[in-house]
Amino acid sequence: MEEIESLIGRLATAPSRYAAALSRLEDADSISDIHDGEWSPVQVLAHVRAANDILEPRIFHVLVRENTPLVAYDDGVWAQVARYAMLPITESLETMKHKRKELVHMLKGISQQDWQRTGTHEVRGPMSVFELASYVADHDEEHIAQIEASIGR
Repeated sequence: MEEIESLIGRLATAPSRYAAALSRLEDADSISDIHDGEWSPVQVLAHVRAANDILEPRIFHVLVRENTPLVAYDDGVWAQVARYAMLPITESLETMKHKRKELVHMLKGISQQDWQRTGTHEVRGPMSVFELASYVADHDEEHIAQIEASIGR
């Protein structure tokens, strides 16, 4: 139970941690590549938005359908189609905050058994709700650190 509460806490605080890191930029929407081969904070956020669009609904899918198939998508293509890098960072952060609030609200209400429900990812195989939520939280940690490092240079 403590592990689940910690995970929900990580998921709940990630949007504000992204916002805090990005607030250190003078003009976040005009930042381009920091170094060759590295993503700018805008590009990182676009990637995270696309990844979250793919990853977070999977949790709902697993909860509403027994052994649901989890389709693999290319988050880079998703970000391009959605044009997330063209949106103001403040809009992306607000959308992320709203979607994450809904996810956290739902997760707080599921049973212990629900955390073990699984779907089958077409590449990774069976994945539980706990594993999916952990993946999202770990992905957040990775990219918050990436933004902080690029701004801290």
